[in-house]
Amino acid sequence: MARHTEKIAAIDEIDREILKALLRNARISFSELARDIRLSPNAAAERVRRMERDAVIVGYRVELNPRAFGRRLRAFVDVKLRPDTPAEAFERAVEQIPGVAGFALLTGGFDYSVEVECANEPDLVRLVEAMRKAVPLAETYSRVVLRERKIDTI
Repeated sequence: MARHTEKIAAIDEIDREILKALLRNARISFSELARDIRLSPNAAAERVRRMERDAVIVGYRVELNPRAFGRRLRAFVDVKLRPDTPAEAFERAVEQIPGVAGFALLTGGFDYSVEVECANEPDLVRLVEAMRKAVPLAETYSRVVLRERKIDTI
């Protein structure tokens, strides 16, 4: 039987500084990045390209402000599926519901935690009802986000 081994890239402290800078601003120029980490622009660019090639950096994305779309309330809706509800059916259904920002399959008492962005409490009720209508659910439990802080995990 063939064994698949994944190459693990070696990350040093300079790479970590580069990654922290990219997490703060993925659009930073190589010259700005180089100045911040005290390398030449060519050395900084080569390190970024190596981390992209080694799949340490797997992509770049735009982060949107939900408030720009009238979504001032964030919540997590924990979902327990009914035994006859396939996970794939639930995932396909919630991907189509406006306001769903993401979801995670979990261990424990609930099957999924669904991150949602809503205008207000009645909109949260509408969104939960849309999930219940889309697929048979056994239970939901909603938690509203009061405050959050993102932390770099490098």
